[in-house]
Amino acid sequence: MTNPYETDPEKIPSTDPYADVPFYGRYRPRPGDFRVDLQHVNSHSTDSLRYWASVVSLCTEENRIYPADEGGRDVFALGSVIVKSSHLHARAGAQSTEIDFSYADANEHRAITLAKTVLKDVKVPEIYFAGKINGRQVLVQERLPGVALCVARPYLSRDQRDSYKEQARKILHQLHTIKPPENLQARSHVVSDPNILSNGRINPLEGDILFSGTNHDPDMSFMHNDLTESNCIVDNGIIVGLIDWEMAGFFGWKTAGEVHRRIRTPQREHFVNVNLREEQLQGILYWNDLYDQDVSKN
Repeated sequence: MTNPYETDPEKIPSTDPYADVPFYGRYRPRPGDFRVDLQHVNSHSTDSLRYWASVVSLCTEENRIYPADEGGRDVFALGSVIVKSSHLHARAGAQSTEIDFSYADANEHRAITLAKTVLKDVKVPEIYFAGKINGRQVLVQERLPGVALCVARPYLSRDQRDSYKEQARKILHQLHTIKPPENLQARSHVVSDPNILSNGRINPLEGDILFSGTNHDPDMSFMHNDLTESNCIVDNGIIVGLIDWEMAGFFGWKTAGEVHRRIRTPQREHFVNVNLREEQLQGILYWNDLYDQDVSKN
């Protein structure tokens, strides 16, 4: 039986759902891994920008783990770092069609800082650089050791999956103890993007859920807002890390839960024309009810 936490590409079976991208969601540090030069961390000096441009140049199709649509950013696994960049995308004439990710990156940075105040046993990535390289917004962050839950899931028992769900709920409750600034009266990402409803960063349905109607929740608190299996890093039965904080913000429990159920996870109606046993369907949908728990429970 395959080890759910296997990270050696040579030991991943050809039947693995991610066999064609063996570095996706799998990482164990090795002596020869690329590591950032710490003198350039979060620096925008001329020398540092030249250094970060050289880092981006190391990101190729060979180490790309997520190819984005036009306007988005590809994701690369470069040794001990993750790089988000659109440099492999062709420009449309003289103008770039890339979405403005500067607010997303600022939101990720600020959200991670907040998360560190309550997540003592769950690691979050360090941000090494966020800024423009050759006119494109680039984010370089720490690559957390472990395996993404979505990668490990095919090899987990039901009890193991249930354990991870309960751990994730505890993490949500920890984050939910962080209250918004006193002057914040409406739902908001940690760093507000003034063009969030029109620049393509979020699904229109998500925009309706978060920012239409009263735009206020009585229990507004800090939420990761993208707690999918792919963003939970696990190892030997424990959630050891949490990544991708760009959607984090101050929302109510029910609001974040609605985004989770309707956008972040598959829904039963998606499979009405597929001949699946109920047991198979339950396995696909098992992460949907993550928020279906009284917010007051710990």
